[in-house]
Amino acid sequence: MTSRLTLLLLCLILVQTRAFALEPSEKLLFEKNSLYQYIQVTEDTVKKERYIRNQKREFTQGGIYINAPDKLLFEFTQMGFVALAFMDRDPKDVLFVGLGAGAMPKYFAGRYPDSVIDIAEIDPDMLAAAQKYFYFKEDHRMKVHVQDGRLFVKRTKKKYDWIILDAYQNDYIPFHLTTLEFLKEVKSRLNDNGVVVANITSPFRNKFFDSMVMTYKKAFPHLIIFKGKKSGNFIFVATSDGKIKDKGAVEARAGKIQTARKFDIDLADIASRYEPSDAYEWEGAKVLTDDFAPVNLYQHQKSGAK
Repeated sequence: MTSRLTLLLLCLILVQTRAFALEPSEKLLFEKNSLYQYIQVTEDTVKKERYIRNQKREFTQGGIYINAPDKLLFEFTQMGFVALAFMDRDPKDVLFVGLGAGAMPKYFAGRYPDSVIDIAEIDPDMLAAAQKYFYFKEDHRMKVHVQDGRLFVKRTKKKYDWIILDAYQNDYIPFHLTTLEFLKEVKSRLNDNGVVVANITSPFRNKFFDSMVMTYKKAFPHLIIFKGKKSGNFIFVATSDGKIKDKGAVEARAGKIQTARKFDIDLADIASRYEPSDAYEWEGAKVLTDDFAPVNLYQHQKSGAK
């Protein structure tokens, strides 16, 4: 009986570990079931790209060009920088919630050398993978805090000009990082005229997309949404004060930043996708709270309750 149980457990572990077959051009560099998630690092020898993934091939948490590791490989990482165009000043203090491959903080640090960057990443194995396979390095102005993002936001006394929410566990955002209570905590950590940007997966893969829109709208005075052309990801940009830049002002500012900071991504094109959140508002969507979990929301939607 004990032998059968052991064999069954081994089979389950193997199924979880090797979630999908590699492409012929890919080679496996690393895989591990960490305390929080399954992590896999692969390299495409034809495309000369390296990826960090979980169980689902279509969901990639980050990556780099092997021959140009400082460039941004994925559209969703490029799009987040449009949030800079909502500021009238250069951000000095910045917080990333979620590390992934470390591409975004590394890219930002290269263009804003006077900034101070904090990164909250719950998984030490994710940090180790970013350091070993994606050339991520901490220094005197960029520090990783191995801690849950919500706990870090709650406990820190520091305020930030820019906060980037990009924490995923496998292919979903941990629920406690989506609620109204958390977003209010995030807002309280912003300096005057500070900006929050969040990477949100598409409604096709995210059944709580409408509720996320309504939750951000309740937490912040203004919410602008940008849609990806390739990835289908959405970028939410939320501002902390009552003033908001219109589309023309954001496009103009994006162009200036792109030139001044030598961005090799087309910020002006990303800015042109500016859409007020009203276009995505659905009054039937329920605001996410600590007491209203996704399972409650799913049951609510299935029942058609008002």
